[in-house]
Amino acid sequence: MDPLIVIGGGIAGVTCAKSFSIDQPNHPVILVSASSVVKTIANLKTLGRSIDMFDVIEQNANTLKSSNLQVIMNKKVIRLDSNEHRIQLDDGQWLKYGKLCICTGAKPRMINVDNQNAQQFIRYIRDTQTAKDFTKLLAGSRRIIVAGNGGIAIEIVYAVENVDIIWAIREKRIGTVFFDAGAAKFFTEFLSNHGCKKTTGKPIKRTRYGQMEINDSSNKNEFGVALGPDWSQQLNLKGVKSRKKIIFRQKIDLDKSESWNIYVELTNGKIFGCDMIIVAIGVIPNSDVFVDDNNHTGLQLDADKGILVDREMRTNLNDIYAAGDVCSVNWPQSPHWIQMRLWTQARQMGFYAAKCIQWHLNQTNSDNPSLYFNFEVFAHVTQFFGFRVILLGLYDGQKMDTNDYKILCRVIPREAYTKVILKDGRMKGCILIGDSNLEETFEFLIYNQIDLTRFGDHLLDDHLDIEDFFRLKKFNKFESMNQVFLSR
Repeated sequence: MDPLIVIGGGIAGVTCAKSFSIDQPNHPVILVSASSVVKTIANLKTLGRSIDMFDVIEQNANTLKSSNLQVIMNKKVIRLDSNEHRIQLDDGQWLKYGKLCICTGAKPRMINVDNQNAQQFIRYIRDTQTAKDFTKLLAGSRRIIVAGNGGIAIEIVYAVENVDIIWAIREKRIGTVFFDAGAAKFFTEFLSNHGCKKTTGKPIKRTRYGQMEINDSSNKNEFGVALGPDWSQQLNLKGVKSRKKIIFRQKIDLDKSESWNIYVELTNGKIFGCDMIIVAIGVIPNSDVFVDDNNHTGLQLDADKGILVDREMRTNLNDIYAAGDVCSVNWPQSPHWIQMRLWTQARQMGFYAAKCIQWHLNQTNSDNPSLYFNFEVFAHVTQFFGFRVILLGLYDGQKMDTNDYKILCRVIPREAYTKVILKDGRMKGCILIGDSNLEETFEFLIYNQIDLTRFGDHLLDDHLDIEDFFRLKKFNKFESMNQVFLSR
């Protein structure tokens, strides 16, 4: 029996390999990882039908091994031969597969650098090793430039201390990937007034996991598995100054007489010196391993270089699947779901791909994968600046005409921000910052499209206990689906 081979030691790959090996104990599985450490999840908690909360942890790849799960560490796949159902590793070894799942994730977008000597002062934070390299250079830095407006950039601005930060972004507001204008203003005022230190509100109670100490020199020029949401917790993120100052691009007016390691010209024509540049301008699917300039493998790619997959995670090539950041969905999307390359979707896709592979191998002995198709309402739980952030549905009006929906907001400065998007009296999405405990109720309202016209503009009023109002209906609707997902 030819094995299922899963390529990639990130969340999608590990979830797929572990789920399949547990459900199919007599079927061989091989996980190929470019590193000796892999990412997995802990403390999974399902709050509703789509909302999953979990911690990301690092493990030595050897800990995944079982009677039917083999792990090949520190090896890269350099060739795919779909006709012969085999892959080649960088040591020349060929591996035969029955089914193949590509979970190679994404890699950072690079910037063009005219002077190659400047490369030593540029950092791309993607994995454990690059994070540690960043802290070493930060230890002697007076000023850094953070280029980017996504999750990694936001975390750096929040976590580093004792250094001047120039936050260079193209957009007019921070965090456009995750925040609407109101949420961006909420956090911008918090940064300006409180120096990134949360002084009010309840702290987030969750276990913290550090990074493993791995002496792995086999992949010096390659990015390993992506960092987890708590990557900065155990690192010494301090510069050499006595205090921290954040300077937004539009407010820069600095002393240019000092000597710096590197100088940067921004798109507005201004030139600034700094000791280090952190580039966090997004990621692109890591599909280059399988597709050369002439696309000899035959894999169909999306415009963003993601490997196209159908509703059951299959590529266009027989017996080859893809999941996680490396893929782009090619199915009719739900009105309230969007693809974003996030931890939550990587786990969902890895788990779902394992179920689909089982179904295609033996339909009589495995659950129909439609039971696990968890892509109806977009849901993501994370934290920024010490606040819990939950995004549901079309949280920023995606897919909607700007003149065709209504927005309700409730703001408690430095504590909470709540926003819902309504169309024709029905909830389409929401942003919850802080501890509102409304996520399950709002998810229920998005799924069921209940007419909320009766509440008018008072849906978020303090005196209206919207959670209690829909409690009975929510329980009856979600009971059967929760039983399915909590059994995972």
